[in-house]
Amino acid sequence: MNRNLLPITRNPLAILFWVVVGFTVLLILYPILFLLFGSVWSTRPGREGNLTLVNYIDVFSDPHTLTLLINSSTYALGSALLAITIATGLAFIATRTDAPFRNYFRYVPILPIILPGMVDNLAWIYLFRPNTGLANVWFRETFGLSTSTVLFNIYSMPGMIWVMGISLVPLAYLVVSAAFYSMDPALEESARIAGMRLRTIVRKITIPLMMPAILSVFFLVFIIAFESFETPAMIGLPAGIDVFMSNIYQAIVWSIPPNYGLATANASILLVVTVTLIYLYRRSTKRAEKFQIITGRGYQPRLMSLGRWKYFGTAILAGYVILHIGVVFSMVFILSLQPFWDPRALFSRITFEHYAAILGRSQIARALINSIIVSTITATVVVTMAALVSYISRKSKFKRRGFLEGVGMLPLAFPGFVIGLGFLWMFLTLPIATLVYGTLGVFVLAFLVKYLPHGIRFTSGAVMQIHNDLEESSAIAGAAWTRTVRKVTIPLLRPAMLAGWVYVFVVSFRELSSVIFLITARNQVLSTVLWDLFQNGSVELLAAASILLTLFLWSIVILAMLLFKIRLR
Repeated sequence: MNRNLLPITRNPLAILFWVVVGFTVLLILYPILFLLFGSVWSTRPGREGNLTLVNYIDVFSDPHTLTLLINSSTYALGSALLAITIATGLAFIATRTDAPFRNYFRYVPILPIILPGMVDNLAWIYLFRPNTGLANVWFRETFGLSTSTVLFNIYSMPGMIWVMGISLVPLAYLVVSAAFYSMDPALEESARIAGMRLRTIVRKITIPLMMPAILSVFFLVFIIAFESFETPAMIGLPAGIDVFMSNIYQAIVWSIPPNYGLATANASILLVVTVTLIYLYRRSTKRAEKFQIITGRGYQPRLMSLGRWKYFGTAILAGYVILHIGVVFSMVFILSLQPFWDPRALFSRITFEHYAAILGRSQIARALINSIIVSTITATVVVTMAALVSYISRKSKFKRRGFLEGVGMLPLAFPGFVIGLGFLWMFLTLPIATLVYGTLGVFVLAFLVKYLPHGIRFTSGAVMQIHNDLEESSAIAGAAWTRTVRKVTIPLLRPAMLAGWVYVFVVSFRELSSVIFLITARNQVLSTVLWDLFQNGSVELLAAASILLTLFLWSIVILAMLLFKIRLR
């Protein structure tokens, strides 16, 4: 008799299935239900009131809502197109051409994924601010132009699109490069034999074959841009460009008293938009899987010859590294050495006092310890839950096993802001939940919801690669199911789980939007402290702290790769 069909009292996998289902559903749906409840509640969370649609009436009757939708869509669309264009070009050169030194650049474009969102924004702001941006000042003084002339104004919609788009390139590159590497070059070879030129092969064969994969990545980065917070807050608000995220933030933080009804109603609209986008993303992913052309054993991709353009290909790879890593890191580092910002005297007043101030602040030390604790717990629990969800969904024979992974992937549709706002309503409404509010457990819960889908993506593929014969052989040898999992399954999953653990640790360490509404004066993590520095105008301190945080995260990743031999794929 199949062990998955045994009575629940005798089948540990059945018990585990329902425990995981219950915990996952509770963890994910609770804050979202409270968010929806808050959008139809007449008063602040925890206060007496009544159900009402006035919040939605106010939102839909406000002409500004249409402006928010247009701005958010324009910003996300432009960012996604920019990211996909750059990432596709870099991936093609690094994986499919004979450009010299391409192997040295193959994994470098992924490195900026570690950079906190505030670092990217801070660098481009102080490079292209209209009056005091380094590039604009240099441009005016070099060509003797008026003070109103700018090379580029970062406080604009193109500025927002540039900063967000360039920050999304590492993620898009990670996915697109894997698809390029896996594509069967047989059709390209046939075209080459037929005498087609390289540009014709790329335009008529390579790009069409890659289009389903590129489309799926486009939807993914569009969603991430649509629900991003740092760029709309740091660049959009000073420019007077409102999007949904910045409008929700202003309704809660800047309004006196906070307008929770307006915020939750806008968040609910945002939720509908992102759920629709996730549906389109899932459809495009399925379509990509249907049209993939991947070879089997002995697959060896053949490189395309760029001829006299091969060094130009290398220059493009090097240019991206200089632009996204060199320029961004250098600008933030230079800013961290200034007693105050003066683009005309950058190297005459260099000081390291900001680093000393950061290292000497007890608030920073407490926030750092809190971040380490929260990220460690989050990464451990996420990877464990993800492994359980993936194993039960892929290896069991329960009729509803697909439902579990579907629920686990559901938070992809929930922006971090929405998750945090839902938890805020829950913590301030339920008496028992108020016991958790103000503790590190609040941050862990928010991060668990946000990053569970990421953990599932790491473990799901690894679980599918474990052949059933291995577990069946162990069972035939007389091993219990628990021993088989402990001795066979977990060791085979360990590389994917370790890679997922490092990724979740890093991204939760720098995450801001999910917890910005959940902090208290006594309980903060490092990302919220950095945001407070920006809000207070202490940008030089923020720059110094950002440099230290980036070095810390890079050291964690490098150390993990050396210790556990984690390989980027």
